Amino acid sequence: MGLGKTIQTISFLNYLFHEHQLYGPFLLVVPLSTLTSWQREIQTWAPQMNAVVYLGDITSRNMIRTHEWMHPQTKRLKFNILLTTYEILLKDKSFLGGLNWAFIGVDEAHRLKNDDSLLYKTLIDFKSNHRLLITGTPLQNSLKELWSLLHFIMPEKFSSWEDFEEEHGKGREFGYASLHKELEPFLLRRVKKDVEKSLPAKVEQILRMEMSALQKQYYKWILTRNYKALSKGSKGSTSGFLNIMMELKKCCNHCYLIKPPDDNEFYNKQEALQHLIRSSGKLILLDKLLIRLRERGNRVLIFSQMVRMLDILAEYLKYRQFPFQRLDGSIKGELRKQALDHFNAEGSEDFCFLLSTRAGGLGINLASADTVVIFDSDWNPQNDLQAQARAHRIGQKKQVNIYRLVTKGSVEEDILERAKKKMVLDHLVIQRMDTTYSTPFNKEELSAILKFGAEELFKEPEGEEQEPQVSS
Repeated sequence: MGLGKTIQTISFLNYLFHEHQLYGPFLLVVPLSTLTSWQREIQTWAPQMNAVVYLGDITSRNMIRTHEWMHPQTKRLKFNILLTTYEILLKDKSFLGGLNWAFIGVDEAHRLKNDDSLLYKTLIDFKSNHRLLITGTPLQNSLKELWSLLHFIMPEKFSSWEDFEEEHGKGREFGYASLHKELEPFLLRRVKKDVEKSLPAKVEQILRMEMSALQKQYYKWILTRNYKALSKGSKGSTSGFLNIMMELKKCCNHCYLIKPPDDNEFYNKQEALQHLIRSSGKLILLDKLLIRLRERGNRVLIFSQMVRMLDILAEYLKYRQFPFQRLDGSIKGELRKQALDHFNAEGSEDFCFLLSTRAGGLGINLASADTVVIFDSDWNPQNDLQAQARAHRIGQKKQVNIYRLVTKGSVEEDILERAKKKMVLDHLVIQRMDTTYSTPFNKEELSAILKFGAEELFKEPEGEEQEPQVSS
């Protein structure tokens, strides 16, 4: 979240290297999205250390093992730091697990919150003298997840989940006082207000807009088509509700996600642009907002959970001739690095950066932007906070304005309100919201969310299309 965790970790390794003559091997396991950032910071802050990036297909990795791994005469390792991803670690777990690591560091370590996961079971068996877990995401969902992280760091001290639960399970009533005391020696917590006193403010506005006329038609059609499933209420299936939910969320974003236009439907680009904009209440608002921001010289990050929505936004930006970059789960390696560097370059003419919330919401620095648009909110507000932190981080010189777009009287509005109520503040160690892809809501809540606003929508008379109204 822009708190300097990467540099702090590298500085610690540099300290071991220079002050204690501990030359490694140090293993850093990081998401692919942050690997180039780690590589760049190691070169900046620890230039005397040899860092090898262990990545690529099997042929590339074999080349690294042959030429960059070991001195043939002394049989000593050539590198101090080995930088790799979760996926490569799992592919080569037998080989990498055979080394005696002086240090293992795991970035975005909330990936290890499930002690049944393959990544957890693999890494915990690696031999190491020291372990460090690095995360900008607060601990969430359950005491068990916290124990999993502590067990990974010190399996001897935190050996039994049952004992841990017995000791701390009732602590909720007392603000987890005993848990705080036990955690204190193992947890270094940095928050922005303590790390960077001069960090400008972050101001969020929730902009609620009505659906366009076409969106209302599609929304009613989806509800009508699924009437039988919805009428079952809490007796319905969770998977069925989630499928309906996804269709309604698509409709809230843009009609083209429900029914794309035909290839030859429009006479010219101007007609195509107008239809593209008017097929979404959100895009009508975003169009006006971006034109104003462009005139004022702001730079904008736009986040969506849906890759197809990013396609539509990319098409819109091309029609408007707004220069932009894009990053989603399909854009990897050098292309990802080029997009980030191009946007952040001094004097860059890029106006917008399109990002998928999950692929672009972690560990990348886009502080050269000063405006964030959350086009559609995540189930979990923590993921949207991670996305906002791409711009609101150390190095930011301007106030960061965040615009969260929410379709009025729809599933989106109800999800947002429920998520806000479920999210407890960061003053406690444990937070209730889950960071996985699954919904944090039960069947009763899902049923209520799906029906939210439906009665009012069906009461509306069919009439002339009017421009959707916006309220904040």
